[in-house]
Amino acid sequence: MTTYDDTDLFGQIEDPPPGGRSSRPVRAGRVLVVAAALVVAGVAWLLLANGGGDDAQDATMTVAILDREQQSTDELDPDDLTLTGVDPLTTRFAVRTEAGRHFVALRGDGSLCVVRVPDGDTTQFMCAAAAPDATVTVTAEDGSRVLVGADGAQAPPADEGWSEAGANVWVAASPAPTS
Repeated sequence: MTTYDDTDLFGQIEDPPPGGRSSRPVRAGRVLVVAAALVVAGVAWLLLANGGGDDAQDATMTVAILDREQQSTDELDPDDLTLTGVDPLTTRFAVRTEAGRHFVALRGDGSLCVVRVPDGDTTQFMCAAAAPDATVTVTAEDGSRVLVGADGAQAPPADEGWSEAGANVWVAASPAPTS
């Protein structure tokens, strides 16, 4: 066991030299300057990490389907949302296809998501980072696809089999044609 003798704690402090100046105020000033610089750097880092600044105003994502009030048909079983990170209060029913029910939702970080709940199978979901033109596509095992886009996203091309199924929602019954 190690013990420390602290009986002469203040005996180590020296008086300033006669006629000289103590270096303690200079050191204290330096410490305060370094501490202030660290605080400023930390605040700047937090603002950048959280998307602060004027650019955050320009990157606002809106999705028309999410603007309406949530109905009972929009709600998902909590088991279907396990491990998705989707906020259950943001789920909105989008479309039903042969592959199952599709819901639009947002994650806690603002990402746009599509949650596919097939009958008797495992829930599938895909998300895209929040952006004015964000799009998310979920492809089922049979090759059918559902695409959801933010209001600023371009509609997928009809010549690739896409048809509109609602606000911000498109479906394609088969895979895109290959060239």
